[in-house]
Amino acid sequence: MLLVETKTQINTPINTWISAPWTEFVAIADAPDSTKRKSYYYKHQMRFEEMSTGSDHANDHALILFALSFYAATKQIPMTAKDGCSYRQIGKIEFQPDASYYIGDNADAIAWGTRIIDLDQYPLPDLVIEISDTTFNDDLGTKRLQYEELGLKEYWIVNVQTMRIYAFAIAPDGSSHHIRQSIVLSGLKLEILEQALQRSRQENQSAVTAWLMQQFQV
Repeated sequence: MLLVETKTQINTPINTWISAPWTEFVAIADAPDSTKRKSYYYKHQMRFEEMSTGSDHANDHALILFALSFYAATKQIPMTAKDGCSYRQIGKIEFQPDASYYIGDNADAIAWGTRIIDLDQYPLPDLVIEISDTTFNDDLGTKRLQYEELGLKEYWIVNVQTMRIYAFAIAPDGSSHHIRQSIVLSGLKLEILEQALQRSRQENQSAVTAWLMQQFQV
């Protein structure tokens, strides 16, 4: 089992959920050396993940960010993207997805100068995305349950290995269903993004982005 060593606590397991009180989680998550870890807290359990430095993960992460920004701009959908942002409900929940989005009326919801987004003060993001290279089972499992319970509108998992996108629309009651076209980014077909991911294995990002722009203007 991989371990993370901090000044706050030695040998904290990573890539696994472990029981811990909120105070212990926050002490580790907010430690000065925590910037290279992703932090999650759910149902009195904490999980830490290494920030991916893998080239494949980084490429797909960048491509998805580019694609959604271009789509929103082309369709004139108000949107603000967050890259690796932390969300917290004090004493209860924390999550730090690879990408998250405030869309439509929420596009300008978060004030400048905000570090960790306090969910008792600000709304949830409308879309959360996990770029999944080595964490697919947890992204599809416990994290999905967490996002469903919170009532996020939409959750995507981008599987780096298979170049597939698993997307779920989440109802206010926490139930979810699989979708192949985004609801919060109206009209965006996930098949187009999957084709872009496939093309990126053979073409550079500029070429793939140019292709995407053509698809979005149809």
